[in-house]
Amino acid sequence: MSKPTMVDYVRETPAVVASQLEGDFTRPLVDAFCAGNYSHVRIVACGSSRNASLIARPYLRRVLGREVMVTEPYTFCTYEHELPTDEFCFVVSQSGYSTNALAALATIRAAGRTAIGVTGDPASDFKEAADVIVAYGVGEEQVGYVTKGVTSFATFLMLFGAEVAAREGRLDLARAHADLRAMLCQFELVEAQVPALISSRYKELSSMERIFLVGAGTNYGVACEGALKFAECLQVPAQALELEEYLHGPNLQLSPDYTIFLIAVGERSWGRSREILEATRLVTDRVFVVTDCPDLEADVRLEPCGDELMAPVAALPLFQMAAWQLTEDKHLWHKHPLVAQFDAKLSGKSENYVDKEVL
Repeated sequence: MSKPTMVDYVRETPAVVASQLEGDFTRPLVDAFCAGNYSHVRIVACGSSRNASLIARPYLRRVLGREVMVTEPYTFCTYEHELPTDEFCFVVSQSGYSTNALAALATIRAAGRTAIGVTGDPASDFKEAADVIVAYGVGEEQVGYVTKGVTSFATFLMLFGAEVAAREGRLDLARAHADLRAMLCQFELVEAQVPALISSRYKELSSMERIFLVGAGTNYGVACEGALKFAECLQVPAQALELEEYLHGPNLQLSPDYTIFLIAVGERSWGRSREILEATRLVTDRVFVVTDCPDLEADVRLEPCGDELMAPVAALPLFQMAAWQLTEDKHLWHKHPLVAQFDAKLSGKSENYVDKEVL
């Protein structure tokens, strides 16, 4: 039996999210939050877990009615670990073996606070490092470039926020579940569109060398994950930019050989995205538009539905599937030979981790 690929895990994602909706994965985190009196939330995460947190953050802020911060583990341990009593803090690692996440849990314990770890693998090193361990229901991914873990962690966080708000009497949980199911329908719609898009614009996609991914709100979190997937798989510079920040310097380096992905899902992004699209196309034709705006030309089209702070999650398959297909076609799974030396010298995973990347 062949090893599953990133695309296989993309296709498993709807079933994982459906199991989250039917299960009770968030209860330990919701119980911990509701047991205290917290005015803000800090999520300590890096890599795809950080990106998933950025995707969920706009929705979390709205439904919780509290500020939500996303902090990288090294920054947390070194600069931002004061842990005021009204701050609800938890640490995330899908693998449960990331050394910086383990260090963050140790920092929380050293401060005399409860170390809460959220992971995809409750049998990992997180098991001993956390006082409270929360499995978010993703299951195993046997490739290093995670896909279903990103989507399912973002939806886990949204469910966490919705369930807290429901307990506090401020939200109808059934409506939140319906909005997530609507997002899943759009997720499958995007997944179905990607192969044709890759085929129709293959020359542009297979020759990408410099990439900007542009979006705001939840779309920005999706752009961050898209940039990570292109960078780690295709080994080309890919940068995520907030919609307006794109105009304040980064646009000055544009040339006809730049590739731009504009993510405009949700009505609040439509107007400014249209203006940016028109201006960008004066410089480069290598522009890809992902939107649910009915009157905006789209390369990947979603239907306006559900909650617009949830809906952009459905755009993730474009970047996950394109990264896999182009890397596979171009035989780019192996890295530069010196990267193996880098990894041997300094790894971000503990010694118990089984390496899944090809170096």
